[in-house]
Amino acid sequence: MISYKVVHHVPGRIRLHVPVIKNLSIATLKQLATLPIPEGITDVSANPLTGSIVIKYEPARCDILKCLDEMMENAELLATIGVG
Repeated sequence: MISYKVVHHVPGRIRLHVPVIKNLSIATLKQLATLPIPEGITDVSANPLTGSIVIKYEPARCDILKCLDEMMENAELLATIGVG
Protein backbone atom coordinates (compact mmCIF):
# COMPACT_ATOMS: atom_id res chain seq x y z
CA MET A 1 0.00 0.00 0.00
CA ILE A 2 1.22 3.49 -0.80
CA SER A 3 2.08 5.29 2.42
CA TYR A 4 0.71 8.71 3.22
CA LYS A 5 0.37 11.04 6.19
CA VAL A 6 -2.52 13.37 6.90
CA VAL A 7 -1.04 16.84 7.23
CA HIS A 8 -4.24 18.82 7.68
CA HIS A 9 -7.91 17.97 7.71
CA VAL A 10 -11.13 19.91 8.03
CA PRO A 11 -14.46 18.49 6.87
CA GLY A 12 -14.52 18.83 3.11
CA ARG A 13 -10.75 19.21 2.60
CA ILE A 14 -7.77 17.04 3.47
CA ARG A 15 -4.09 17.53 2.67
CA LEU A 16 -1.80 14.51 2.56
CA HIS A 17 1.93 14.04 2.32
CA VAL A 18 2.56 11.21 -0.15
CA PRO A 19 6.32 10.77 -0.59
CA VAL A 20 5.98 8.53 -3.65
CA ILE A 21 4.58 11.38 -5.79
CA LYS A 22 7.51 13.65 -5.06
CA ASN A 23 9.22 14.59 -8.31
CA LEU A 24 6.93 12.45 -10.52
CA SER A 25 6.91 13.44 -14.16
CA ILE A 26 4.00 15.30 -15.69
CA ALA A 27 3.26 12.23 -17.84
CA THR A 28 2.97 10.00 -14.77
CA LEU A 29 0.76 12.53 -12.98
CA LYS A 30 -1.50 12.60 -16.04
CA GLN A 31 -1.76 8.80 -15.88
CA LEU A 32 -2.66 9.00 -12.19
CA ALA A 33 -5.34 11.54 -13.06
CA THR A 34 -7.08 8.85 -15.12
CA LEU A 35 -7.76 6.72 -12.04
CA PRO A 36 -11.39 6.46 -10.94
CA ILE A 37 -12.33 8.88 -8.17
CA PRO A 38 -14.72 7.68 -5.47
CA GLU A 39 -18.16 9.27 -5.27
CA GLY A 40 -18.16 12.40 -3.13
CA ILE A 41 -14.64 13.52 -4.09
CA THR A 42 -14.95 16.85 -5.89
CA ASP A 43 -11.31 17.74 -6.61
CA VAL A 44 -7.85 16.21 -6.30
CA SER A 45 -4.69 18.22 -6.85
CA ALA A 46 -1.13 16.95 -6.52
CA ASN A 47 2.09 18.89 -6.04
CA PRO A 48 5.05 16.72 -7.11
CA LEU A 49 7.57 19.26 -5.78
CA THR A 50 6.34 18.93 -2.20
CA GLY A 51 4.84 15.45 -2.38
CA SER A 52 1.45 16.67 -1.24
CA ILE A 53 -2.09 16.01 -2.40
CA VAL A 54 -5.13 18.12 -1.55
CA ILE A 55 -8.50 16.41 -1.78
CA LYS A 56 -11.80 18.27 -1.61
CA TYR A 57 -14.85 16.17 -0.83
CA GLU A 58 -18.46 16.26 0.28
CA PRO A 59 -18.52 14.94 3.87
CA ALA A 60 -22.16 13.81 3.60
CA ARG A 61 -21.36 11.66 0.54
CA CYS A 62 -17.87 10.40 1.32
CA ASP A 63 -16.24 8.58 4.23
CA ILE A 64 -12.85 10.12 3.53
CA LEU A 65 -10.83 7.30 5.11
CA LYS A 66 -12.54 4.67 2.94
CA CYS A 67 -12.15 6.88 -0.12
CA LEU A 68 -8.43 7.35 0.60
CA ASP A 69 -7.92 3.61 0.90
CA GLU A 70 -9.69 3.06 -2.42
CA MET A 71 -7.70 5.78 -4.17
CA MET A 72 -4.36 4.50 -2.84
CA GLU A 73 -5.19 0.92 -3.89
CA ASN A 74 -5.99 2.14 -7.41
CA ALA A 75 -2.75 4.14 -7.55
CA GLU A 76 -0.75 1.14 -6.33
CA LEU A 77 -2.36 -1.08 -8.97
CA LEU A 78 -1.45 1.42 -11.67
CA ALA A 79 2.16 1.51 -10.42
CA THR A 80 2.44 -2.29 -10.46
CA ILE A 81 1.48 -2.45 -14.13
CA GLY A 82 4.31 -0.16 -15.08
CA VAL A 83 3.07 3.41 -14.84
CA GLY A 84 5.19 5.59 -12.56
